[in-house]
Amino acid sequence: MPWKLLSDYSAYIFGWLVGYSGFLGPIAGILICDYFLVKKRKLTVIDLYRRGGEYEYKNGFNLKAIFALAAGIIVALIGLLVPSLRFLYDYAWFVGFAVSFIVYLIIMKNK
Repeated sequence: MPWKLLSDYSAYIFGWLVGYSGFLGPIAGILICDYFLVKKRKLTVIDLYRRGGEYEYKNGFNLKAIFALAAGIIVALIGLLVPSLRFLYDYAWFVGFAVSFIVYLIIMKNK
């Protein structure tokens, strides 16, 4: 029902877009942290396509990245449940980015 979202622009911006950014910020934090700090801008291109390569992880999932993603999302969206922490939701993209970036960096450095 896109007409419901567009009928009230404040609900669209502060409801849908900010909520959605709470999911996209943590993803960006993990991707940027992995490329620039963990892998130090060096990719093994052939391993991107190889079974059992460097990027396959366990059963095709990087569980450390999933944990960092969940941490970023939870912290960013907790402002919806706790009114005194509303600022976390208002800046969901930045909060989610920072939390997932830091959590992922700590987890990946302590292999």
